[in-house]
Amino acid sequence: KYTWQQKTHLVHFAGLPYLTNMYGKVLLVATGSGICVFLSFLLQPCKADVCLLRVTKGVEQNFGREIKEWMSGHPEEKVIVHDTAVLGRPNVSEMTVETAKKFGAEVVIVTSNPQGSKDVVNACKASRIAAFGPIWDS
Repeated sequence: KYTWQQKTHLVHFAGLPYLTNMYGKVLLVATGSGICVFLSFLLQPCKADVCLLRVTKGVEQNFGREIKEWMSGHPEEKVIVHDTAVLGRPNVSEMTVETAKKFGAEVVIVTSNPQGSKDVVNACKASRIAAFGPIWDS
């Protein structure tokens, strides 16, 4: 017999980005290498209307031309890239809430470091916007 904890390690979940298909309008927020969580998902057809907010440093230098070009296949108004090397470090939580409201997102899905994810989810919650991020408990 397995304990609950052992069983959860046997089940393979689809992952955070796949929550997107449960909603009509979704804001995906990625900081730094958090974009990697969304890449395979963003390259597939999706029934949801998706907007991507990406905060990172040196997009092409750090992530390569290919990833930059993959994102260029999406409508320009739905791919917001804030390059911190050029524009400085923003308040990602405020930027997320503003973008979610402007886009009319039903939900925000964020991948960032533990504190960044928590800050974004809490800011969304305070603004009555549903938000999901990694739980960082293991």
